[in-house]
Amino acid sequence: MLFTAISSPPPIGRTSRRLIPIRVSVGLAAVAAALMVALAPHVAHAQYCGQNDCVNFSRQVSAIDVIHYDQVGGDDVVAVEPDTGESWTITGYWDSRLLETLPCRCQTTTSSQVTVDVDWSDSTDSWSASCTGCNSSTGPIYGVTVCATYGCGSGMSIDNSWGYELVVDLAKINGVFGSISCQPQVNGYLSRVEYETTSVDDGNQIDALLCSEGTSVSPVSQTFGTTDSGAFECTYSCAGASGPQVDIIYN
Repeated sequence: MLFTAISSPPPIGRTSRRLIPIRVSVGLAAVAAALMVALAPHVAHAQYCGQNDCVNFSRQVSAIDVIHYDQVGGDDVVAVEPDTGESWTITGYWDSRLLETLPCRCQTTTSSQVTVDVDWSDSTDSWSASCTGCNSSTGPIYGVTVCATYGCGSGMSIDNSWGYELVVDLAKINGVFGSISCQPQVNGYLSRVEYETTSVDDGNQIDALLCSEGTSVSPVSQTFGTTDSGAFECTYSCAGASGPQVDIIYN
């Protein structure tokens, strides 16, 4: 989504993680499109293929960029800081690779799911993430981390934030596929990671000039999501990972 400024503060942006207060404007078509994506049912895809993006590593990294804003009327949107945050269901899928022989290629081998709570704390002015189902030793989803990507404050400190990057560490190889026509069995490689919220908290608009909380607002839905289909990164950190954006919309 393209954001353009309608007042003197600069538009929303990650700009090397610089934290800036903003008020932004988007076209009606862009807002409508974001709402449709947020509220539309998920569509099943016919086929995915495993990816070996990190040839020299046993793990691959997925990430999403999450931003919260309120459609305040007309074309205008304004940043929103959640009261706490949201809960996510994260599901990893592993499939055989395209380079396998025809009976073996792009076949599902297994999947794994965890739940993650991402919370904003006013007392510490920071985001935190806790994972239920992650296993740091055996995986296949080893852990999650979160970093502020959008916010405002004095200097480089954060007083209020309306966005974060959520990073997930997963096994590259998981499961096998075999059949009468597919012998020997082939390994499954990470092919995609699906993200979906199960609950989204209320929030407050962020005053662009004063970097302070304003009007209380509620999300238009409890369900937002996206799929990261790669390419996956090899470094488990916010600086080393990137992925699709999820817009969490309020009014």
